[in-house]
Amino acid sequence: MAKTVNKELAQFISDRFNEIMKTTGLELEVFAAYCKIGYSTFRTYHSRTVRISVETLKKICDAYQISLNDFFHTDKPLVVNPKVIKHVQEFQIKYLHNKNKLLKDEGVKFITKPIGSGNKWARDMMKYIIFHTDYFHTPRSIAEMIIDFAQDFELVLESGRIYELLRKYVGNEIQKIETTRKNKDQTKANRKIFLYSKSLDHNKRTN
Repeated sequence: MAKTVNKELAQFISDRFNEIMKTTGLELEVFAAYCKIGYSTFRTYHSRTVRISVETLKKICDAYQISLNDFFHTDKPLVVNPKVIKHVQEFQIKYLHNKNKLLKDEGVKFITKPIGSGNKWARDMMKYIIFHTDYFHTPRSIAEMIIDFAQDFELVLESGRIYELLRKYVGNEIQKIETTRKNKDQTKANRKIFLYSKSLDHNKRTN
């Protein structure tokens, strides 16, 4: 099964995905959903961390009615049929509506603190913390969450797992804020970090 084998080709493919998203107005997650490819899987292709197979690439091209020959035609921009653009934009509206509805439904599901262990319990705990505690009323970094979750909720997670659990809520219930880390003497460091807090829209809905 043929796959991308060099950085230049992987970058070209990623750039082509960006062209399609720009033309259709799709978000990365919706782009993947329209192709019927898992978001986390597609994200690895887009970020060039995992090589993509020709079969998968053809599946993506077929979804947007683009031939592989046109996809790899380096001397001309991609053209997406206006009917396809209209259809995928309608798909995006429905997809985001259903996602927001699901998040709202999940918000009323966990009134009491979940009990258990394992991956499902970790997902349920994250929902509980977001929807039924005031933890995210204060902006928090991933590093703070690692400590606080273990101490306050007996939820022991690595940074990557916390990021994955938070990702589905970012842009809806949770806002992600870029800021500058402070040194111990309170001066600004060069390194950027992200803080997570309840979104303004969420606060308006609940007040």
